[in-house]
Formats: sequence, C-alpha cells, structure tokens
Amino acid sequence: MKKTHGNILIILLIFFTLTLNADNEYCTYSIKSSKSSVVVNEPLYITFHTRQKKHSEVMFFDLLPVKSDSYDAILLHGKRHEFNYHDAEKTFTFLVFAKKSGNIKVSFDFSIRRASDDAVAQAYVGSRDNVKSIPTIKVDIAKSSVNLSVSKLEADTNAIGNFNLNMHLDKNSSDSYDAINVTYYLSGTGYIDENYRPLKEIKGTSIFEGFSEKEPLAVKNGFIYKKEFKYAIIAKEDFTIKPAELKLFNTEKNRYEIKSTPQKDVKITPLDIKTLLDEIELPKAANFEKYISYIYNILIFIAGFLTALLYKSMTKKRVKTKKENCCEYIRKSTTAQEALKALIPMMNRDDIRDEIQRLESIAYSNKEVSAFKEIKADIIKKLSN
Repeated sequence: MKKTHGNILIILLIFFTLTLNADNEYCTYSIKSSKSSVVVNEPLYITFHTRQKKHSEVMFFDLLPVKSDSYDAILLHGKRHEFNYHDAEKTFTFLVFAKKSGNIKVSFDFSIRRASDDAVAQAYVGSRDNVKSIPTIKVDIAKSSVNLSVSKLEADTNAIGNFNLNMHLDKNSSDSYDAINVTYYLSGTGYIDENYRPLKEIKGTSIFEGFSEKEPLAVKNGFIYKKEFKYAIIAKEDFTIKPAELKLFNTEKNRYEIKSTPQKDVKITPLDIKTLLDEIELPKAANFEKYISYIYNILIFIAGFLTALLYKSMTKKRVKTKKENCCEYIRKSTTAQEALKALIPMMNRDDIRDEIQRLESIAYSNKEVSAFKEIKADIIKKLSN
C-alpha cells in the first residue's frame, strides 16, 4: 500500500511539473511541456492555452518568448477559436531547444489586448479601403514559464534525432586535373549542428564546396532537414575518400548512433608530359583542348553556385510582390470567399492562420458577419509588416 501511494505521488509531481494552470479576472490559462528532462539541443514543444473569462468585450491574446541564451523558442502555430462574439480561446505551440545544461526556466510574456464594441465599430469608419487599426488596451497578464532539467550528452554528436546520410560519386577514375564530383545527402528530423560538414580535407587534392538545402520546416519533434553537400575534387594522383560520419543521439531509441558512407578509392591517370610536347617543343592541339575541358568544369561549378544565389534573390523579390498583390486583393474583397481566394499564396503563413480559419467559418456558414471587416484589417496589418 505504501508503495502504491508513493507511485501516485510521483505521477502527480510529474503532472504538475509539466502543466501549470492559473486564472485572473480576464481569462484562464495553462502552460504544458512535452518533456521535463532533456539533453542539450533535444527538441521539445510547449503548449500554452488560454480562454476568455470576461464576456463583455473583444479580447486578443499575445504570447512572446522571453529572450535567453539558455534556450531557443520557435512559434509553430497559434490557433484561435471563438465560441461566441465575446468568448474566444487560443492555443500557442512553441518548438524549444535547450542550449545549456542545468536547471533552466523557459519563460513567456503573456498579455491581452482588450477592445470594446464601440472601438471595433470605430475601426471601420469610411470606405473599405480606409480600414483603421482597432484601438485596444494592452494588459500584461503574467510571465508564464516551465522548468527543464537539461543534461549534457556523454559523447560528441553532430545531430540529435533521427537522420540518414548517403553519398553519390560520379566516377571512380579520372585524368589528373579533371574534376571528380561527390554529393552527400543528409535528411531527417531533429537538430543538426550548423557547422557540420561530411567531407574533410584530402591530402594532395583541391576541393571546391557547394551547398544547398530546403528551408528547414519546424515541427513538434524538431526541424525537418533536407541538405545536399556538393564537392568537386581535383587531384594529380590517386586518393581515397574516407567514410563520412554523422554522429547522432537518437531520441526515439535513446541511444548513440553513427551514420556513415562507404570508403571510395579514386584512380587518377597522370598526364604524360612528353605527350604535351612535339619536336619543336610546342604543345599539341589535342592536349590543349583537354586543358580547356578542365577549365570548363571549374567554370560550370562556379556558374552553378552563382546561379543558386541569384535564384534565391529573385525568389525573395517574387514573394514580396505576391504579398503586395495579396494585400490589394484583400482590401477590395467584399466577401469571405473573395478574401480566401486572395490569400491562397499566403496559406502557409502561421501568423495569419487564425484569421484564415475565421474566414473559412464565415464562408462555410454562407452568411456575412460584422467580424469580416475586423479579420480583413488584422490580415492586412500583419502582411504589411
């Protein structure tokens, strides 16, 4: 019986460590962590939920992580739901990485913005193209936090989570000064040291490095990575590409792992200097053309790298143009359906996900409500920042 009581007490302590509840005159709120004990850079997620308690006004909720060198906190999403006009709730989910060992506190500043019905109505004086910001009163509610026990890993690692490492070598033999291309593919979910590189220096070679990756996607168990490390290797003699290693701690299996690639031996055929000279000591035309091919390989590699940079720059400009057009279409929209069509290019933005859900609820109910103008104003304000 005593042992049973002891187990129940431990369970209750863990529950209260992971979940903290509170309320005041304006709202109730709670914060919960998916884990209480982690290793440095192990991903976890924190969920914060709040619901309106005072039902005589419109209320907006804000939650911001307190800056600290002990952790990184990334907003995954903030979902708002309205039961009635003056009865709303919101759930925030943050991805968190502890950056230091020891007992640390992950803190958030929780505040609300209060708006009366008259203040909401005054925001829409004039035409649809002159929507004003809703005047609100900010109220700081609390500094909400969770405590974490963070430990160091026993061995050096490059990553935490579940990852795979593969390689591709375009050829096993070549002439001297002709490029050998090798690509490493790294993918998985969790955390990767940003300084990790699979290929080390190889004696007697010259190595040109390129790098590309899709923007890491934040999810509850870390970032989803897809990286490519591209190398062009030029050598005068035979060389060996040693196995590349990715040392990781697998949080699902709670064990250390090493992902490695096979060793590759590359055969290099040296150029015969005698074949480069004729009787009057002039280079032969055929061999001169071979040098041109070597130069082409290097130029192609450099051109590919510059093209990637240019493409990234053009993509940013294109995204900016889409955002400006989207704002203009939303200003002109007169129904929730029209606003949703205008927002199609911006559907993946977390900061307007609440507003999109509210527009959908209006559209599916086949009726317009006064909240439509408020939602439009909030979207335009966020897209304009």
